Amino acid sequence: MINAIIGASGDMGKNLLTPLLKNLGEVRTVSRDASTQEWDQVWQADVIWLAIPRDEISKVLSGITLRPDQLVIDICSIKRRLAETVKQTGAASLSLHPLNGPRVPLNGQKWVMINADEVLSVNGNAQKIIHYLKEQGISFLPANSEDEHDFMIGVVLSMPELLTIVIDALISQYAKDCHQPTPDMAKLMEWAVPASNALFSSYVHSINSSAEWLRTDLITNAHGDLAASAAAAFEKLNHLTNQQVEEKIKHQHEVVARLPKLERQRIRQWIERWFVDSTQKVFSFHKNIPMKPKLNIQYLDSDKSKIFPVNQSGRVTVGIHGIAGCFTHESALRLAEELGINPAKLDLKFLVEAQRVIAAVVNGETDRGVFAMANSGSGAYVSSMHAMGSNQFDVLAIYGMEILQCLITDPSIKDVSEIKEVFGHPQAVSQCKRTFAEKYPDIKLTEGKDSDDTALCVKMIAEHQLPPTTATLASQEAARIYQLPIIEYGMHHDPFNTTTFLVIKKKE
Repeated sequence: MINAIIGASGDMGKNLLTPLLKNLGEVRTVSRDASTQEWDQVWQADVIWLAIPRDEISKVLSGITLRPDQLVIDICSIKRRLAETVKQTGAASLSLHPLNGPRVPLNGQKWVMINADEVLSVNGNAQKIIHYLKEQGISFLPANSEDEHDFMIGVVLSMPELLTIVIDALISQYAKDCHQPTPDMAKLMEWAVPASNALFSSYVHSINSSAEWLRTDLITNAHGDLAASAAAAFEKLNHLTNQQVEEKIKHQHEVVARLPKLERQRIRQWIERWFVDSTQKVFSFHKNIPMKPKLNIQYLDSDKSKIFPVNQSGRVTVGIHGIAGCFTHESALRLAEELGINPAKLDLKFLVEAQRVIAAVVNGETDRGVFAMANSGSGAYVSSMHAMGSNQFDVLAIYGMEILQCLITDPSIKDVSEIKEVFGHPQAVSQCKRTFAEKYPDIKLTEGKDSDDTALCVKMIAEHQLPPTTATLASQEAARIYQLPIIEYGMHHDPFNTTTFLVIKKKE
């Protein structure tokens, strides 16, 4: 099967369709500047995907004649009777809509499939495509017609976009009426409570995640007349009495109460968890200030004094998985702080590997050992698991620490724009790829070897083993130890990036 993508340089074409369709065979791509020969090749493909704005499709398909066995698939957010335009080419038409955009994993995506029973019953290419997409873990929502699809998109996509304008107007008018300055977004997020945090986060996401042309199209060309419907609704609000407000609030509670209790609890937990994370981390990044990694203590020995017991000299020897400045090092200091122990009393031995940390404890060379066991994103550390399986020891503590990746540079660098490359441990680079793609797409990302520990990369910069325009990703502790500046905090794109650590002692 030969697939062709019209609009391959756009976000959906480049980041969703092209990598998705490669496993099906040849993929031909064209964009606005394609040659006549490239366009001719596209029109010969078995399946032609339309990943361009709705209003451009009529122009692109004008005068094009295709075979009945060919399949044209559009993925437009708003259809507006698009099937009629496609059918004029003579090809079969399949109308889909990926609801999640290009960056959500395929096995978590929902796509809408519109009135597809007929084309699936007669077109082999349509059958193969849908079967393949389902194999990737994509689930489908049926829509009986383009009108039904466009109405629902008006509710779930167009309405949130319109509400960003409503929020702006309402805040501005409210500030004016109250003789107060209009607060900016930073102040709104600093003052946010869970409900408003969700609202303003949605505001930011709507503006940040879609091109201006798409947002304009979603509002001005929504099914029916969304602006007129909004005006009529606001006119009704203008005449609401306090009693009517009370009645509407009561009705809202009754409607939401029909949802299963478990679902309501989950929503509350998600909103509250997002609130804590966003206010403490995500929306404090604009301040560019140091942040204390959060700990999630899962298990502590009943006698907490055993975890880091100081001897007569007032110190305890602790083996560390990694080198000075690694995240295990940072986690041990944070745990000591949580337990009320002065970190200066820890006599740290940096043993690099989990096997050496465990062996040192078993052989009595150190009093305690701290090593990483698993990461929320990458899973279990295999080397740690092997070492655990071949030794016996007592576990004193199990805890998770959020991994805050910091952009660390040569002292000569004063601004991110001066950085040409970021070199780092493969996991560190992987955890920050989306941040760089969105904020700093011109910076080259280079993954080192697995042995290129995050703190080791910082040491390499400090010792001038890397060019001054090369930065790395590591902990705040690494930057402190090697006296290098952190030019930006929190580069990781996963706000819940956590590594689990163990504290162990010799088996009694």
